Amino acid sequence: MGPASPSGRQPYPVRLRHGSAGMRELTFVDVAAAGDVPAGSMVHVKAAGRDVLLANVGGTFHAVSDRCSHESALLSGGRLDGAIVTCPAHGSRFDVIAGRNLSGPVMADLPGLEQLSPRARAMAREKAAEMATARVADLPAYRVRVENGRVLVEI
Repeated sequence: MGPASPSGRQPYPVRLRHGSAGMRELTFVDVAAAGDVPAGSMVHVKAAGRDVLLANVGGTFHAVSDRCSHESALLSGGRLDGAIVTCPAHGSRFDVIAGRNLSGPVMADLPGLEQLSPRARAMAREKAAEMATARVADLPAYRVRVENGRVLVEI
Protein backbone atom coordinates (compact mmCIF):
# COMPACT_ATOMS: atom_id res chain seq x y z
CA MET A 1 0.00 0.00 0.00
CA GLY A 2 1.47 3.36 -1.01
CA PRO A 3 1.31 6.62 0.92
CA ALA A 4 -2.05 8.37 0.87
CA SER A 5 -2.74 12.07 1.02
CA PRO A 6 -2.23 13.59 4.50
CA SER A 7 -5.61 15.28 4.18
CA GLY A 8 -7.19 11.84 3.76
CA ARG A 9 -5.80 10.79 7.18
CA GLN A 10 -4.63 7.50 5.73
CA PRO A 11 -1.76 5.49 7.22
CA TYR A 12 1.74 5.62 5.79
CA PRO A 13 3.43 2.17 5.76
CA VAL A 14 7.00 2.48 6.97
CA ARG A 15 8.51 -0.71 8.42
CA LEU A 16 7.87 -3.98 10.19
CA ARG A 17 8.28 -4.67 13.92
CA HIS A 18 8.86 -8.07 15.46
CA GLY A 19 6.36 -9.04 18.13
CA SER A 20 4.93 -12.07 19.85
CA ALA A 21 2.52 -12.55 16.94
CA GLY A 22 5.28 -12.28 14.34
CA MET A 23 5.84 -9.27 12.12
CA ARG A 24 3.45 -6.38 11.95
CA GLU A 25 3.51 -3.29 9.80
CA LEU A 26 4.07 0.03 11.56
CA THR A 27 2.49 3.06 9.98
CA PHE A 28 2.46 6.79 10.40
CA VAL A 29 -1.13 7.92 11.00
CA ASP A 30 -2.31 11.48 10.36
CA VAL A 31 -3.73 12.73 13.68
CA ALA A 32 -3.88 16.55 13.62
CA ALA A 33 -3.05 19.79 11.88
CA ALA A 34 0.20 21.15 13.30
CA GLY A 35 -1.39 24.57 13.76
CA ASP A 36 -4.10 23.10 16.01
CA VAL A 37 -1.56 22.20 18.71
CA PRO A 38 0.43 25.33 19.63
CA ALA A 39 3.68 25.17 21.61
CA GLY A 40 3.05 24.39 25.27
CA SER A 41 -0.22 22.54 24.65
CA MET A 42 -1.43 18.97 24.33
CA VAL A 43 -4.46 17.23 22.86
CA HIS A 44 -6.07 13.81 22.87
CA VAL A 45 -6.05 12.09 19.46
CA LYS A 46 -6.92 8.64 18.20
CA ALA A 47 -4.36 6.75 16.13
CA ALA A 48 -5.23 3.28 14.86
CA GLY A 49 -7.77 2.97 17.66
CA ARG A 50 -5.32 3.96 20.41
CA ASP A 51 -5.67 6.89 22.80
CA VAL A 52 -2.65 9.11 22.15
CA LEU A 53 -1.53 12.29 23.89
CA LEU A 54 0.01 14.66 21.34
CA ALA A 55 2.11 17.39 22.96
CA ASN A 56 3.92 20.35 21.45
CA VAL A 57 7.00 21.04 23.58
CA GLY A 58 8.81 24.15 22.38
CA GLY A 59 7.69 23.63 18.79
CA THR A 60 8.56 19.91 18.69
CA PHE A 61 5.77 17.33 18.69
CA HIS A 62 5.84 14.27 20.94
CA ALA A 63 3.33 11.44 21.37
CA VAL A 64 2.76 8.99 24.22
CA SER A 65 -0.15 6.87 25.37
CA ASP A 66 -2.91 9.12 26.68
CA ARG A 67 -3.80 6.58 29.39
CA CYS A 68 -2.11 6.86 32.77
CA SER A 69 -0.50 3.55 33.66
CA HIS A 70 -1.79 3.87 37.23
CA GLU A 71 -5.58 3.79 36.70
CA SER A 72 -6.02 4.60 33.01
CA ALA A 73 -7.15 8.24 33.35
CA LEU A 74 -6.79 10.41 30.23
CA LEU A 75 -3.56 12.34 30.72
CA SER A 76 -4.65 14.98 28.21
CA GLY A 77 -7.13 16.16 30.87
CA GLY A 78 -4.19 16.97 33.13
CA ARG A 79 -1.57 19.70 33.13
CA LEU A 80 1.44 20.07 30.81
CA ASP A 81 4.45 21.89 32.26
CA GLY A 82 7.29 21.91 29.76
CA ALA A 83 7.76 18.24 28.84
CA ILE A 84 6.01 16.93 31.98
CA VAL A 85 2.35 15.91 32.03
CA THR A 86 0.57 15.45 35.36
CA CYS A 87 -2.33 12.99 35.56
CA PRO A 88 -5.57 14.73 36.51
CA ALA A 89 -6.76 11.80 38.63
CA HIS A 90 -3.97 11.14 41.10
CA GLY A 91 -1.01 13.32 40.14
CA SER A 92 1.35 10.79 38.54
CA ARG A 93 3.90 12.60 36.37
CA PHE A 94 5.34 11.51 33.01
CA ASP A 95 7.94 12.81 30.56
CA VAL A 96 6.07 13.23 27.24
CA ILE A 97 9.30 12.96 25.25
CA ALA A 98 10.25 9.43 26.32
CA GLY A 99 7.11 8.31 28.19
CA ARG A 100 9.13 7.80 31.36
CA ASN A 101 7.27 7.79 34.68
CA LEU A 102 8.74 10.46 36.95
CA SER A 103 6.57 10.02 40.04
CA GLY A 104 3.63 7.97 41.18
CA PRO A 105 0.20 8.98 42.43
CA VAL A 106 -0.19 11.72 45.02
CA MET A 107 -3.41 12.26 46.95
CA ALA A 108 -2.31 14.37 49.89
CA ASP A 109 -3.90 17.59 48.65
CA LEU A 110 -7.26 16.35 47.43
CA PRO A 111 -9.71 19.25 46.99
CA GLY A 112 -12.60 19.05 49.42
CA LEU A 113 -10.82 16.72 51.87
CA GLU A 114 -11.44 19.17 54.73
CA GLN A 115 -15.20 18.92 54.12
CA LEU A 116 -15.28 15.18 54.84
CA SER A 117 -16.07 13.65 58.20
CA PRO A 118 -13.06 12.78 60.38
CA ARG A 119 -13.57 9.08 59.56
CA ALA A 120 -13.77 9.74 55.80
CA ARG A 121 -10.65 11.96 55.99
CA ALA A 122 -8.78 9.17 57.77
CA MET A 123 -9.87 6.66 55.10
CA ALA A 124 -8.78 9.05 52.33
CA ARG A 125 -5.38 9.55 53.96
CA GLU A 126 -4.98 5.78 54.35
CA LYS A 127 -5.78 5.30 50.66
CA ALA A 128 -3.34 8.10 49.78
CA ALA A 129 -0.59 6.32 51.72
CA GLU A 130 -1.32 3.08 49.81
CA MET A 131 -1.31 4.88 46.47
CA ALA A 132 1.98 6.63 47.24
CA THR A 133 3.69 3.24 47.08
CA ALA A 134 1.95 2.15 43.84
CA ARG A 135 4.27 1.24 40.99
CA VAL A 136 3.46 3.18 37.86
CA ALA A 137 4.87 1.98 34.54
CA ASP A 138 6.38 4.07 31.78
CA LEU A 139 4.10 5.00 28.89
CA PRO A 140 4.54 3.81 25.32
CA ALA A 141 6.11 6.62 23.30
CA TYR A 142 5.54 6.98 19.56
CA ARG A 143 7.65 8.52 16.83
CA VAL A 144 6.21 11.71 15.34
CA ARG A 145 6.83 13.61 12.14
CA VAL A 146 5.24 16.63 10.47
CA GLU A 147 4.51 16.66 6.75
CA ASN A 148 2.69 19.40 4.85
CA GLY A 149 1.42 20.94 8.05
CA ARG A 150 -0.01 17.64 9.35
CA VAL A 151 1.21 15.72 12.41
CA LEU A 152 1.77 11.99 11.88
CA VAL A 153 2.23 9.46 14.68
CA GLU A 154 3.83 6.05 14.14
CA ILE A 155 1.63 3.24 15.38
